[in-house]
Amino acid sequence: MTDSFLAVTAVNSPELIPVRATLMRGGSSKGLYFLGSDLPAEKPMRDAVLLASYGSPDARQVDGVGGADPLTSKAAIVDVSDRDDADVEYTFCQVGIEDAAVSTGGNCGNMLSGVGAFAILRGLVKGVDPLTTVRIFTTNTQQVVIASIPTQEGMPIWDGDCSIAGVPDTGATIRLDFGDCSGAVSGKLLPTGKSIDMVQINHQEIPLSLIDAATPFVFVRASDIGATGYETPDQMRNNSSLMTTLEQVRSWAAVQLGIVSKPEEALAKSPNVPRVMMIAPAADYETPQGKLISKTDADVCVRQLSMQKPHKALAVTGAACAAVASAVPGSLLQQLVGGMKSVVRLGHPSGVLRVAAQSTLVNGQLTIQSAQIERTCRLLMDGFVYVRKSKIQHLLQGLKK
Repeated sequence: MTDSFLAVTAVNSPELIPVRATLMRGGSSKGLYFLGSDLPAEKPMRDAVLLASYGSPDARQVDGVGGADPLTSKAAIVDVSDRDDADVEYTFCQVGIEDAAVSTGGNCGNMLSGVGAFAILRGLVKGVDPLTTVRIFTTNTQQVVIASIPTQEGMPIWDGDCSIAGVPDTGATIRLDFGDCSGAVSGKLLPTGKSIDMVQINHQEIPLSLIDAATPFVFVRASDIGATGYETPDQMRNNSSLMTTLEQVRSWAAVQLGIVSKPEEALAKSPNVPRVMMIAPAADYETPQGKLISKTDADVCVRQLSMQKPHKALAVTGAACAAVASAVPGSLLQQLVGGMKSVVRLGHPSGVLRVAAQSTLVNGQLTIQSAQIERTCRLLMDGFVYVRKSKIQHLLQGLKK
């Protein structure tokens, strides 16, 4: 099986460029996984290949593998690491859908879920039964994440009893440990030095909590911006006033992180980092699939944006950041959760996600030891993605400006 997997040949065409790639579902996301050596080293050319592979820019992404959704317009680039504390290095790429842009500003924990299995499949890491540990250095956020991959005969196991919201059926349990994920972008758990900042949004002073862990998130109470916190993604998307307000909140955080100098620059210069999460007390609500979530099943309700679109579930890095935020004394999330808990249940649009966090508070200083989450992944297709040479040249003209 391994030999046939590696023995993939490309179709020759004078108009098309074959690019070796593996299509996988990672967590509740889906995208192409590449070896770094299979992509161009020059960034404009690499971005052009990624955009062409996904069929961007186009709202439907009909001429590529993209699914017209931020969750299915993602890519992972994996290389062997020369670091002593890592086996492989992973670069996450958020491929624009309607815009010809590729963002590497933040991490994606869902795509990260498939990196360990991909590394085993492509021979970067040797599978060791029954559990293979893969140390992954995330180049976007400069962190080492430990992934535990169930294996049999040295190959990843796909079937299992682990269920994650937003994904039909179950799969083998992959455990991700983000360790001390503080200061992913800013180098500080609290970029402003405060657990809560009072900020002018829409001519009203409201509290915000900016937490930089795994990926920086700014947390805002739904009730402070005219929302309930139990909206479906479609309800949020159709509420232009709410979406504008959430982007204002995110733009404020981008300035605090030093990513931009002015809030109005955030959308164009850094659309994916930081991210914003709207929070509300636990309550009964219904998922878009008609499943009733009881208030007793969650500790807090959360709604996240990704690339200015409501997330249909919850990003893994968002879950990890939320778990850490719940341990930050005085933060908005800790207030809603009701104190420090080892396991935090996050009620998101598609269900409930559990995260285990370990931390210590000594002399007022919070130290994060671990932030763990369970995910699944699955191999979907392996071979080559084909991009048009003419499309690459057209994209390069815009990317090099």
